[in-house]
Order: sequence, then C-alpha cells, then structure tokens
Amino acid sequence: MPNHPAREVQSIGSLESLPPAWEPTADSRGDVKDKIFVCIRGQRHDGHQDAADALRRGAAAVVVQRDLGLPRQVLVPDTREALAFLAARCCGCPAQRLRLVGITGTNGKTTTAHILCWLLQSTGERVGRIGTDGIAWGGHVRPNPYTTPPPVELHRTLRQMAEDGVTTVVMEVSSQALAQRRTAGIPFHTAVFTNLSRDHLDYHGDMERYFAAKARLFTQCRQAVIHTGDPYGRRLLEQLTVPFIPYHLPWQYCCRAGMGQMPWRGQCLTVPFTGQVFLLDALAAAETALALGLTAPQIAAAMPGCPPVSGRAELLYRGCCRMIMRDYAHTPDAMDHILGSLRRLHRGRLLVLFGCGGDRDRTKRPLMARAAARWADRLIITDDNPRGEDPAAIRREILSGLPHMAVYTEIPGRREAIRQSIASMQPGDLLLLAGKGHETTQIIQEKALPFDEREIVTAILESERIPWKNCHCEK
Repeated sequence: MPNHPAREVQSIGSLESLPPAWEPTADSRGDVKDKIFVCIRGQRHDGHQDAADALRRGAAAVVVQRDLGLPRQVLVPDTREALAFLAARCCGCPAQRLRLVGITGTNGKTTTAHILCWLLQSTGERVGRIGTDGIAWGGHVRPNPYTTPPPVELHRTLRQMAEDGVTTVVMEVSSQALAQRRTAGIPFHTAVFTNLSRDHLDYHGDMERYFAAKARLFTQCRQAVIHTGDPYGRRLLEQLTVPFIPYHLPWQYCCRAGMGQMPWRGQCLTVPFTGQVFLLDALAAAETALALGLTAPQIAAAMPGCPPVSGRAELLYRGCCRMIMRDYAHTPDAMDHILGSLRRLHRGRLLVLFGCGGDRDRTKRPLMARAAARWADRLIITDDNPRGEDPAAIRREILSGLPHMAVYTEIPGRREAIRQSIASMQPGDLLLLAGKGHETTQIIQEKALPFDEREIVTAILESERIPWKNCHCEK
C-alpha cells in the first residue's frame, strides 16, 4: 500500500519524487487503485487514452509521454523506460544483487541457456533461468507466456530468486523485449549473441531494425560473447565498447546420432545432442561459462551429462524401424539447420510436418516451405497457432514457396495431420514435427487449446490402429 493516499498527491515533478513503495502497472483493465498507471503506446492501443479513467478509479499517479493536462501526472520522454525503472525500484532493484547473463539471437537462445545453466549448476552454484520454456530456480518451476517477461513480472521474479539464494540468472532476451525496453536499466554481467536471421519482421519491419533491437543488449553489459561465424555477429563487433569473446564452429568436428564432438581450448568437447546447430549452442554456453569463471576442464567434464532440451531435436518414438522427433524450428534458418543435420545423419526417408503461425510475419511462410523442401523427401503442410487468421490462407502462402517437384500433402488440423503422417510411415522413415517444440497449446482465435505433441504421439501410437505397429522388422 502507498505511504500516502492518492488524493493528497496534487503535483508531481519527476519519477524520483514518487514513493518507491507505489507499485507501477501498465494494465488499465486490472486494479489500478493506489498504483502508478504508466501509459504505454502499443501497436493496437494507446494507454494514454486510459489515463483519466485510471485516475478516477484511484490511481495514485499517471506517467505519460505527452502532456494530457491531468492532475498527478509525470511527463517523461519514454514511458516504457519509466515502467522498467519503477518496477525495478518497487522491487528493491534485485538485478543489482544478481549476476545476470542475457542471451539474444533468432535461434539457439533456449538451448544455449539450458546448457549454460547445467554447466554452472555442475559446480554447485544456485542458478535461475528465464526463457521461452519457462522460469525455474531451485525447486520452483512455472510457465512463462513470454520469452522475456514484462518489467513488473520480471523484477518480481528476480526478487524472488535473489531472496531464495540464487546468485546467477540466465535470461533469454527477445528482440521485442529490447525494443519495448523491458530490460532497460538492468546491468547484465555478460551478454551473448547467437545469430540473426529472418523472423519477427511483422513487428520490426525490416532486418536493420531487428538487428538494432538485438544490439541494444550489448550497451548494458560488462562483457560479451559473440558468434563471429554469423555476419550480424561480425557487424556487432564493430559497435561493441566492452570486452568480448568470439566463437565459431571449428572445421574439425564430427556429428552422429545423439552426439557431437569438437576440439575446444585444449579439450575434447562432447555434446550429447544431435546436429551441428547444437554444437554452436554448446560453444556459446562453454565460452560464457568460461567468462563466468569456470575452467575449460570443468566445462568439458560436465558437458556430456547435460540432459536433453525439451522440444529441441527431441526423440518422441523409436521402434519398428521408424523414428518420430519434434523440434521448435519455426524460422527458415532454423528449419534449414535442423533438417540439414538430420539429412546428414539419417539414411532413410525424411518426412517433415509443419505450419506457420497466424498474425505473424507472413513473408517467411514461403521461405519456410523452400527450406523444408530442400532437405525433406515428403512434406506435410498443416496448421501451427493460426490465431486470428484463416488456417487455409496460411497454408496457401506456405505452398506458394514450394518448388515445382516437391512432394507434399496438405492436411488441415495438426492433430489429424500427425495421425495420418504416423500411419503412412514406412520402414526407415524419420518424421519431424516442426514448429511447436516444447509448446503445449494450439492458439486458435484467442483460445489456447491443450496441444502437447509428446502426449498426442503417445496417444496415437497406443490407442489408434497404426498399420505398421505389428510389423516383423527389427525393433
């Protein structure tokens, strides 16, 4: 509760003059009584339109980016930065009590964070993780609807971690979060850049603004770890004003099913994942762990025991001479990397089932089809979080990118597409379910319906009549 009733505050000159105990909020639909309502201008709605109503409903003050002539208003140049400042201050600035690692890039953030946490925990350190696949520390695990939470939720989480004895937090930092200043003012110990390829252009507009958003992270860190095998990583080096550690995939490496190996700082680094792309993620994690104080022998010893990452080249079934996997690949670059890795390792047919998200970057849809067709023997085009768009229209845009000779089947409804794809598998086939990975919902209109592909595949194999389940080939 605030120290003073809202009605006693008549004029406010700056953010610093607001009592630290006053909680900020940018949600006009929730309870604003005795809180600081921060007016955020979004893509669909401008919070300034709600400022007067927020005061009538008991807001202690409003923070605005343009003068609305209201009592108890604070005028600032950037309300998004103001929200981040107020959220941090209200929670006692927990980021200053933690060693924070921020990981950004189009692909590889989750896997890099997962491996890095494993390496740090192998030395007994208490580590927290915030990312696409959830928030976790100690025995606490909870889902996370965002890659990087909004400021109020983010600083509350950091405060909980700090109070529970966490010393290092590994955080995925998305381009939207950086553009929206969700992490403004956070002093990152280390920032990591994995790569940049086409994605989120529905939000950023073009690749230059997308890159500029990513680059913001490296203006608020003490040191950086940069993938110099990526052209945008090399561009980022030209802008850096902090010490950095470069990394790139060595020419001496080997990959086989379930494992990869490469020389690294006088060690043999054994990575317990399938595919070249995971070697890069492991390198990013290894170099970051080194920058955080671990030794190369410690890292090399811990790496082979790292558990698999949910939804990343994850094996769902192996038997009857067939394999079913799932992966989060939802960009052309990610699709190209995972399928290229599988193609080099798998001798049989490669079947790929995928769709594209609705209300997102439409320009990548034909590119996804082109990337998949480059490696797959057969494509199954279906749905993936259509949201408010017509699923059939999304599928048509995907199909427009297919080469003339591509072998494909279009099946509406992802569950039915999975069932038919499994039923049609032949001996030696590998079926990859691409796009959803760890996700457990399918978003149709505004409803998030339960949809866990691991559970769906298990149910199909156990309860449905699959013609090949009684085959006599070697299991």
